Amino acid sequence: MYRIFIILTIVGSVWGTNIIVNPSFEIWLDTLGVNLPFGWLSSELLYPGSATKDTNCNSGYYCVQLTGGDTMAFVSTVTVVRPGLSYEFSGYALVPGAVGGSFVIQFLTMLGNPLGSPVLIPLYYSTGYRRYSRWVTAPDSAMFVSVSCVSLPGVSIYVDDVTLEDTTTVSVNEEEKAIFYPSVNRKVVTTTATRRGFSSATVFDALGRRVINQVLQPGVYFLVAR
Repeated sequence: MYRIFIILTIVGSVWGTNIIVNPSFEIWLDTLGVNLPFGWLSSELLYPGSATKDTNCNSGYYCVQLTGGDTMAFVSTVTVVRPGLSYEFSGYALVPGAVGGSFVIQFLTMLGNPLGSPVLIPLYYSTGYRRYSRWVTAPDSAMFVSVSCVSLPGVSIYVDDVTLEDTTTVSVNEEEKAIFYPSVNRKVVTTTATRRGFSSATVFDALGRRVINQVLQPGVYFLVAR
């Protein structure tokens, strides 16, 4: 028995579609004995206590507390992008000390190789959560983007509400109809997967909930085929 996880990015003619999974760190999973936010990797895998769930959040119930020891602490995710389009990054951080670290945005090729230099957004001291934002444009050969938050050694910071929004209104022409569409039938997706040799397929939304409705609205979904 094996499973294949496929990320489905459904894009419609809407403004401000966030493409990052679990942006507010509300869902956490115990993976191999390590508590990680769903859809993210962190330094907790290497250094226990460096990236933990905390309630000192900007919104919702939870956030990530990054505590750098001898090395930097981090939390990172990867999502699909469309080449040539611009995205608005936004993230909230609470930095008790004079310096904290930075948000890091790096575009990647289909094989995961870096494209150009990473975009660094330094994090500074604040008595409460401060919003950091930046416009970034995906290079023509970009297929993925990694979004990370890194704390400096010996520094503790809090991170919450990290989003990357496609703010482009998508105009659909005849050549694009097979790629960009306002919605898709869930039954068509699962049926296509079973026709390709899988015995079953289930669709989950970005919060890890099983999708029951037949029509999928614009957003990020997970197709689990086996």
